[in-house]
Amino acid sequence: MTQAARLPLDEIRRRFFTDQPLPGHALPPSILHSWQRCRGLGLPTGGRGGERLEEAALRQRREANAGWLEAARPALAGLYEQVAGHELALVVADSQGLILDESGDIGFLDKAARLALAPGMDWSEAARGTNAIGTALAAADSMLVRGAEHYLERNRALSCAASPLLGPQGQMLGVLDISGASRKLGETQLQALRAARGQIEALLLSEAARSGWRLSLHRDPRLLDSPAACQLVFGEDGRLLAANRAGLALCGLEPGDWRPRHFAALFGQSLEHWLSRHGEALGALGIGAQQASARLRPPAAKHRPAQPAAPSHSAPALDGLSAPLFATALKLLEADIPVLILGETGTGKDRLARAVHDHGSRRGAPFVAVNCAAIPEGLIEAELFGYQSGAFTGASRQGSKGRLREADGGVLFLDEIGDMPLSLQARLLRVLQEREVTPLGGGPAQRLDIRLICATHRDLRARVAEGAFRADLYYRLCHYPLTLPPLRERGDVAAIAQSMLDGMGAARRGIALSPALAQAIRGYRWPGNLRELSNLLATLLALADDGATLTLEHLPAALRADMASAGHAVTESALEQVLRRCGGNASAAARALGISRSTLYRRLAKKG
Repeated sequence: MTQAARLPLDEIRRRFFTDQPLPGHALPPSILHSWQRCRGLGLPTGGRGGERLEEAALRQRREANAGWLEAARPALAGLYEQVAGHELALVVADSQGLILDESGDIGFLDKAARLALAPGMDWSEAARGTNAIGTALAAADSMLVRGAEHYLERNRALSCAASPLLGPQGQMLGVLDISGASRKLGETQLQALRAARGQIEALLLSEAARSGWRLSLHRDPRLLDSPAACQLVFGEDGRLLAANRAGLALCGLEPGDWRPRHFAALFGQSLEHWLSRHGEALGALGIGAQQASARLRPPAAKHRPAQPAAPSHSAPALDGLSAPLFATALKLLEADIPVLILGETGTGKDRLARAVHDHGSRRGAPFVAVNCAAIPEGLIEAELFGYQSGAFTGASRQGSKGRLREADGGVLFLDEIGDMPLSLQARLLRVLQEREVTPLGGGPAQRLDIRLICATHRDLRARVAEGAFRADLYYRLCHYPLTLPPLRERGDVAAIAQSMLDGMGAARRGIALSPALAQAIRGYRWPGNLRELSNLLATLLALADDGATLTLEHLPAALRADMASAGHAVTESALEQVLRRCGGNASAAARALGISRSTLYRRLAKKG
């Protein structure tokens, strides 16, 4: 970097606004061009103010953008997870730069509001000068604007990263932004925004492809399903209906400059001719002198399996979980978005994963579960990716296809993903990006068609900060994390327990919980969550006679003691019930309750 490039930004601003020449590379070109645009508009560095849009008008703007906002919801939730707790704000604006929504830390949001960074405010370049939202829209490109790079003096305390969203026909839809103090923001946030933008645009293109032929193009046939591939959607008549960013560039179209294109004009042959020669098989197409591998897929209605019944009607009983949580997980899986399930040990992450598979369009396909924490580190690579005969000492003579290929066409469930060794994380990321796997010991790469569910009890963001989990893999998986609440937060635990008992056959055998035991179950914190409760109930059921009423006396002594020490074991009426059952023998009743005689006497005296 030259000495001139290290000029303080304040000096660069002074020279720019006093018409003095600037040294080369004094500013990033995107910032310099934006300053020049703003100055050409006659915008003073003090700004012009601006009124906040009234609530009714803001509601109309939100409704006008409802289509892409709905598609953006999973990605926005994933972005919010990354800004929460970091004095940052997540901002969503429309194609004119009007802020539609904002979320983040309350303290920073108050500060942002004082700078007019709030819903209903216009942050186009014409209104606010150089800023990430307005400049990203003006340049149709992702933008990072830090501190004094802002055109307005009062915005120097901000740093902002933004990435614009394009619709399936290259139209500008809006912009995603993360804003914060200068020291809080940089390339990491910009990378996260680009990833979220790619996810949203892919969803919108997939929706457009439901009624058209989807053409994938890439020089490397292994990357036809990757984000780097050109994606074009054609109607039955060969007319171009939609394209991703790479597809727009291939067709010579700029964002916002949609013009008619036809399959025959682009590739020198008609759509019908291609179909007659290749159908849906891999082929080659050329534009000009360049050749690329190509695959054409028919409209969704012609090849997709019937969608599952609406989750609200088919959601299984999942031990106190809300139906919306299950429905969200199912929608993510159906959209081929990785499902990440978070929660304490024993909260039922595996049950949710299995239920989502069983109620989705791939319910008849394989469900392959791999516990990343249970397989020895030296074997997990071979377990996941498979191996060729003789790949290592002790390898099977027949080789192994690996769990990933076993899940081909179905769902792969990676439990305890937070415990996957770092060395494997890079390889897993590559498989997820390229949708193919190469077994240990070599051999040809194998194409994969899997949908992914992951689960962990660990704090993945903390693992990333510690260097124990790759940030790029985290962003690949963490689109819309679903957190399972612990059992103690799921409402009436006794009702959940009775439901679980009935599912185990208790109702058929006439076995039920006593009021005292139900109350004890409600008060206990259940550190092992559903797993602990399920194991206890299965054991009690195995030991109980038909027609029995399960009471506190049926509990293991250690659990009775734990419940008693927690202060939630029994009510006074339950004390009397146990005392009567023991024929008035206080020592026997205290032993049955797991408390001392003195504690029993003290509670009875307190009642009297």
